[in-house]
Amino acid sequence: MASVTGALSGPAGLAAAPAEVAGYPHAPVWAVLAAAVLAILGVVNHVRFVRSGPDSTWAARYFDTDNPKELRNLPFAQLPGAVMLAMWAVMLAYTRVSGQETWDAVMGLFLFASFVFGGVAIKRLYRPPRRVKPRWLLDEEERQARRGA
Repeated sequence: MASVTGALSGPAGLAAAPAEVAGYPHAPVWAVLAAAVLAILGVVNHVRFVRSGPDSTWAARYFDTDNPKELRNLPFAQLPGAVMLAMWAVMLAYTRVSGQETWDAVMGLFLFASFVFGGVAIKRLYRPPRRVKPRWLLDEEERQARRGA
């Protein structure tokens, strides 16, 4: 097995080395599928949460103050987390055809852009904004505030 130094100093010189290292290493198929399945589950759970009502298990978990804040607010982080995982699935699937320098750079930026959605998901675990709460949840919070006052 030739060393990298030997390959660079051979008769082909530097012309042979970039072909050997071009593109991203291939991601395993299971990683692509895992990211895609988790993204789909996140979207499905988000839709289920929005369509559920005050009598749902989502509401019971949200209003149970014995649960940690991260678990109570998990439904609000599902959609941005699903977007991030979908972006990861695209990036991981792209590694099968990578090798063109411009597209590799675009996919690298795409991966870093996914971290914005991850940051939004983490922020929503601790303090979800009012605009992301479904109408039924806002009504139930208001009803409980009136009872407690």
